[in-house]
Amino acid sequence: MFPAFKEWHAIVEALGHGEQILVLRKGGISEGRGGFDAARAGRFWLFPTQFHAQADKTKPHAARFFGPATSSDTVVLSYFADIVHHTFLTDWPDVAALDSHHLWNEAAVREKFDWSQPPGVHAFVVRVHRLATPLILSLTADMGGCKSWIEVPADFSAQGSAPVLDDESFQARKALIGLR
Repeated sequence: MFPAFKEWHAIVEALGHGEQILVLRKGGISEGRGGFDAARAGRFWLFPTQFHAQADKTKPHAARFFGPATSSDTVVLSYFADIVHHTFLTDWPDVAALDSHHLWNEAAVREKFDWSQPPGVHAFVVRVHRLATPLILSLTADMGGCKSWIEVPADFSAQGSAPVLDDESFQARKALIGLR
């Protein structure tokens, strides 16, 4: 079994198209207060969900990444990611300064920031890879629920893939984010 990170479908597509390389997360409800572990896996599948995919919590230009509802019994894995940098941000001005690097609107980011104690969000820069041929998996009960991390039966090394951004573009984007 291999780790998968559950995220809104539109955000997975934005990551998969190189629109963003930054993920902000506090955690899923089932992980409890302080239970999210951003460094749980250095490499993970991007597992698209429709469960919380709310267009009103993203910026208007994210609309192009909202697709039709997907099947309720399968999921398509098209991307995996490597964590390149991780930090936990506890000062709202530091989080607000990242606004141009993601597609969530300010209210959604503020909700993540304020949920649970201490206030803050995990910010991680990811290098995303696109599969040559997407995988279709049958959904199981273990994949459901409001949690960030799940396990899927798909091995990264068995899949042909390529980074969504070339090295130069990725490094330039990472430098603009400026996380330390």
